[in-house]
Amino acid sequence: MNRFSRAALALGLLAAVSSIALARAPVPTPVPSVSATPSQTPSPAPTPTILMLPPDAAPQILWVGLSSTTPKAGEALSVTVLTSSNVASVEVRVGGYGFNLPKTDVGRFEGAYAVPQLPFFMNHNLVMQVIARNTAGVAATSSAQIQIR
Repeated sequence: MNRFSRAALALGLLAAVSSIALARAPVPTPVPSVSATPSQTPSPAPTPTILMLPPDAAPQILWVGLSSTTPKAGEALSVTVLTSSNVASVEVRVGGYGFNLPKTDVGRFEGAYAVPQLPFFMNHNLVMQVIARNTAGVAATSSAQIQIR
């Protein structure tokens, strides 16, 4: 991929993600079965408990949840990040450009964004980097692979 293609991809993703914020999507929670027979559908894995840490401790990313790792162009991609209590901000980067996730509770950051249409000649396999920072600027990072369909 040449420099022009990367720049076009990054600008397209930045424009789409930063200007089209959708309603926040809640993280699915397991619902108890009311039938007498055991359910054949596995329940979602539980999310971790928020770690309560002092402000000067190193930040921790406990869990990153995506509504899909293979979203289609035009669909909403929901991102939820659970962190330690001392995290002040979470940034998501795709293609070298980033945006902040809104903080919804202690250690919880969420947002939903429209997936842009990528040109057919660009690579649709991307790495989404999640960066959590405390008030001192110390960062913790995590990555997730996504494929735009």
